[in-house]
Amino acid sequence: MKSSDTNLQFSPLLDHEGQPTQRGQKHTWTQHFPWEGQRLLAQLQAVGPAEGPQSILAYVSESPDMRLWLRETMLRGGTVPRTVRVRSAYKTAYFWVTEEVQPLWRRAQADRITLTYPVLPGANPGRFLQEAYPLAAVFEREGLLAEFVAGTDSLPLYQATLWRGSQQLWQGSCFTPLAERQSPDGRTVLAPTGWLTVRAGSVTAHDQPVPTDGELFWDWYNATVLPAILELADQRDDGLVFKNLSVHLHLSEPDLALDVLNERISMTEALTEEIYFGTMDALKRHTSTPVSARHLTPGRIVPVARATPGQDGLARVSLTEWGDAPQESSPVDPGLPADGGIRGVLLDRPSPPARTWASAQTLAKQHSLEWHVPAHSMDGRPIPVVLRATPGTPDGVLVTAGQHANETTGPVAALEFITELASTTANFAVIPLENPDGASLHRALTQIAPEHMHHAARYTSLGDDLESRLRQGRPRWEARARAWAQKETGASLHLNLHGYPSHEWVRPFSGYAPHGFESWALPAGFITILWHWPGHEVPARRMAEAIAQRLALDPEVAGHAARALRASSAHNLKPHYELIHGMPFILTEQPAALCPITVITEAPDETIYGAPFRMFVKAHLTVCAAAVSHHLQVNK
Repeated sequence: MKSSDTNLQFSPLLDHEGQPTQRGQKHTWTQHFPWEGQRLLAQLQAVGPAEGPQSILAYVSESPDMRLWLRETMLRGGTVPRTVRVRSAYKTAYFWVTEEVQPLWRRAQADRITLTYPVLPGANPGRFLQEAYPLAAVFEREGLLAEFVAGTDSLPLYQATLWRGSQQLWQGSCFTPLAERQSPDGRTVLAPTGWLTVRAGSVTAHDQPVPTDGELFWDWYNATVLPAILELADQRDDGLVFKNLSVHLHLSEPDLALDVLNERISMTEALTEEIYFGTMDALKRHTSTPVSARHLTPGRIVPVARATPGQDGLARVSLTEWGDAPQESSPVDPGLPADGGIRGVLLDRPSPPARTWASAQTLAKQHSLEWHVPAHSMDGRPIPVVLRATPGTPDGVLVTAGQHANETTGPVAALEFITELASTTANFAVIPLENPDGASLHRALTQIAPEHMHHAARYTSLGDDLESRLRQGRPRWEARARAWAQKETGASLHLNLHGYPSHEWVRPFSGYAPHGFESWALPAGFITILWHWPGHEVPARRMAEAIAQRLALDPEVAGHAARALRASSAHNLKPHYELIHGMPFILTEQPAALCPITVITEAPDETIYGAPFRMFVKAHLTVCAAAVSHHLQVNK
């Protein structure tokens, strides 16, 4: 379904004069989308007059406030008595249960609920179980025992049954409207859509979809912008596509915090994830690149989506081409850019790059450590390293953070850990911020949407994961610092501080769970990953045991993990971790890793502030301290 303005589209790679563009030029697209609320009301009006009472059931992708406004408008607009329900087309089960079923169980004093979720042909069997997240946490908070049951009738219906003891108190069902579509990587998926059903007595007068604002935008982007990007990719032979792709989007879509687990429901955030990963997926399909590959260099993708309730939608897309391919200059050590006297890292929120650099330099001086800038980012920002490299001291330690710049607690923890490392005899290198270009973008994006996960800031300005350069044997730009630090210290232990989304990660138009990252869709507490070279499985497991014992002693971190695990595991058919002393771990052989053992910390920190931020900085530090202590003990 396209908007009524699709006749305004122009040939993707032609300028406004109809002439082929040259390298380095800029392309722009603009599109308006009529608000789904007005389209819904127009569709209802077109149904025509009714002779008797009407029953209206509508589904729209709107906030609760806007759905209430639409309901009241429809109640006032008829010439006959009407009953009207306006449900959410996005996260339908969650809103149906919390808005319509919750008052019933409270009033009836139910003590148990059975929620049957649909299992549909062609869809992941657990897709609609996940889509009901975080209802398990809601039920737990309400003191309700809950059972989630897979449906057997292949219908897009959720069903809830309320019980008190063995007595059934109530049963009801909720249709979830879906539309079949093709994702950018070519898969056929089911996606949420709007709907309008009008009944007069036993007669169904109308039963048709009402495409949401998000659908109109996504269809337009796939039909207009993505083909232009793929055509541009075909014109280059150096792996580059564009220098910058900026997407600014204003849509009447929900973006709200929930009152459970610090969760949120945000279609605006989900659309930025679709823009970023969908563009990458389309390029991977076009170039026959595996889904898991992280070496593509499409360029910087910057999606910004704002919720504008009750307004028509607007999309503005700007693409700037590369001219000549960027060239890496020989790294020098010029010190740091002026920081205005900033000293001290922020401990409860993401720290600006300049503050991180200044804090690292101060710690180096304080502990008489070496300070080097062996590499710069593609945009020219420094990649400093704090170092101690005593000749003849084997089995050093490498600490890296900020590889994925939207994972925000790691850089703070890396800085904090310098003091503890300085008190040991080990050789070590600390790179507190490997991806400063991404960190600068993340800082800008969080000024607009502070709590969103912002995966657009995850990789480098070229669009690739800096670690993929090391695996290809091409440690260019940012990756040069890690390779240099490992060589200088002889590191045999790598502590790689990371993070993942602090709330549910959704791609609604690509199969719901994030394609290629499905196991990270739901937060499951602080997770520790151990990579090991072949033949190092036993040492890696012993280190995991030492780390888990230390983490389990922290009641705050362990308690958070227990709550998150209960909530996420209830909505996840196949957890991807094992539990060691109650904490989630992943152990896997990785021959391509930089060191014999790599410890990767994964804090649910995209994007958090305040006490949760401080808690996960502490968790990183606990893992680092336990790993280094075990490492030094084993290698005495």
